Parts: sequence; structure tokens; C-alpha cells
Amino acid sequence: MSRKKLVNILILVAAIIFVIAGAVSLLEEPITASRKGIRLGEKNKKIAKLSEQYQKYLDETAGKITGSPVNPHIISQIRSEIFKKMPNTKLYLWMSNTTGEFVFGIPSPVFTRLNKTFDKYRSIIEKDGYYVDRNDFLLNLVDKHNNIRVSQFDEGGRRRFEGADWRFYKEHFFPGKSSRSIRLALSSAIMNEDKQVIGDLYLKIYEPAPRSLFFKDFGSYTSTVFEVFHVIFGFAAVLLWFLVPTWIYIDAQQRDVKNVNLWILLTIVSFGFAFLIYLITRPPALKSFHCPECEKELNGTKGFCPYCGFDLSSTFCPGCQYPVKPGWQFCPNCRFDLTKKPGKEVPDEGNVKNSKEK
Repeated sequence: MSRKKLVNILILVAAIIFVIAGAVSLLEEPITASRKGIRLGEKNKKIAKLSEQYQKYLDETAGKITGSPVNPHIISQIRSEIFKKMPNTKLYLWMSNTTGEFVFGIPSPVFTRLNKTFDKYRSIIEKDGYYVDRNDFLLNLVDKHNNIRVSQFDEGGRRRFEGADWRFYKEHFFPGKSSRSIRLALSSAIMNEDKQVIGDLYLKIYEPAPRSLFFKDFGSYTSTVFEVFHVIFGFAAVLLWFLVPTWIYIDAQQRDVKNVNLWILLTIVSFGFAFLIYLITRPPALKSFHCPECEKELNGTKGFCPYCGFDLSSTFCPGCQYPVKPGWQFCPNCRFDLTKKPGKEVPDEGNVKNSKEK
């Protein structure tokens, strides 16, 4: 098999793989969007169900509180109910009065630490302006209390980031797996026996959700398949990038094309566009006669190819043995009708001689 034929086969295979892998890769976005919509719908249903469930619980709990300070027996009862729910879901419940000041919170160690932090660095927090008041501070950070480094509130730590539009203790800065969890914040007004509002009861819910609910983790098998096709697509593209210039080099040698290196360089940098121009502008004929089968140069033989044994009888004119090409209807040398089967009509030597003299 000739070098050019081998390159032709490799280019064909690489082109087929390139097209198939590209087509599959294009399907990733619509399939991903469809499955993302399904997961988003399931996630919203889960959030709606949790919201309804815990809002009902919060309203019932707020109805038990009729004054401030709150009866310790009621707080103990609420604490017991919270701890029963917490093995699978983390709940943070607290009460603020009408002025926004803290009244009580469960679990108490968490709120004790956050309140001490707020009291110690209150001037810094209020100056920064990110949190409106203590209740806003608790609402944003209570479920992230384990990630807070108290030392980060110091003035010395802040000076390193003066002029920045964020601080260490902002909610979005904390690391964690929020993308794999459901976080809800609910509230319910607290009224006394005279139906006057005396404060608000807040509930922050943190519940780890199944990985299947989140687009980031869904369809790992499908994602792997697309990644494989991406790799195949890239491999085929690189293969074509090298094979096409190789084909141009071999073909240009056979056709005695000048500036071969320039054509190769243009093909490489233009990602194949120069290849199309080369096909249009290259010389139509080879610089010497080659076997149609193996494309090796023939040195005068007209019977069979000495390299591959191909029958050359249809490659030469039956009348004058002039080399002809497929598609020709008449020999340009003796005007023999090439559409006729060999042996039916062969011009005599006189006609051939006269044709040559003309």
C-alpha cells in the first residue's frame, strides 16, 4: 500500500471519528439542560415540602410564647423538640424582641458564642455595614458558626483587605458544601395575650440533601461518557491537523508543486482552510505516470504494475498505448474511441502514423 493511500485511509477514519464525536458533544448541552430542569424541579418540591412542614412547627411554637421573658419551662420544651429533630437536620431557633435584641436561642452554646463575638466586635461590624443588626448577623451566620474564626474580626486582620468589597466573615466567603444542602430561614410573629406583637421567632434550617438533587453531582455516568467523547474529538482533530499536511506533502511531490512548505504551513495555521484552496489550485496532472492502484511511478511498463500486479490494460489506449485517464472517451493521441471494448476496433498502423504526423 502506498504512503498516499495509507494517509487517505487514516484521514477518512479520523474525519468520521471527528464528525461522530463532535455530534455527540453537541448533544451534551440540551441533554444536560433537560436533566438539570428535572433535578431543579425535584429540589424545589423538596424545599416547598420542608418550608411547609417547618413553618407549621414554627407557628405552633410561637403560639406557646405569650410574654417576655419567656417561661423557662417553654424553652426547655422547645429545646427537647429541637433535639429530637436534629439527628438528620440541623435546626437553629431563636427569638428577638421588637427592637431586634436577642432573647433566647437553641442550641444555646452556638448563640452564646455568636452573641459574644457580635458584642466584642460590634463597632467593627456596624462600621463595615454588611450586617444591619444583631439579628441579621445571627440570621446569616448561625448555620456557619463552625467556620467562623473570631480572630478574623480584629482590626489588624481587616487592614490587610482595606478597600475590598468583602470581609472574612461574609456569608458567601465561608467554605462548605452549601451546594449540596438545603438552607431555609423562616420566621413567625410572637404575640402576647392582648394580640400585640412582642417579637419574632426565627428558625434556620440546614439539611444535607441527596446528591441526586443537585446538578453538580447528577448523572456521573452521563458526564463521563461526554468527557470521553470530548477526548476522542480532540484526538481526532489533532490527528487531522497532522495528517492533512502530510497528504499535501505527498501529493505535491507527485504533481511537482512549488512552495510545498508554504502550503503545509498555511494548512496548519488555518486549520484546514488552505487545504481546500490547495485542492482547487493544484495541477490537475501528475508529473509522471503512476499506477492507479498503488500510485507508484511506472517506468514504461504497460501490461501489469511491477509493484502491485495491477492490470494496466485499461490504463493505456488500445490503439497506440498512449496513457489515458478514467473518464476519457477518446484517446488524445490517435482519436481511438475509448468507450468501445478492446479488440473490436483497432486503427491500423497507417492511421496511427498519419495521426502522429498531423
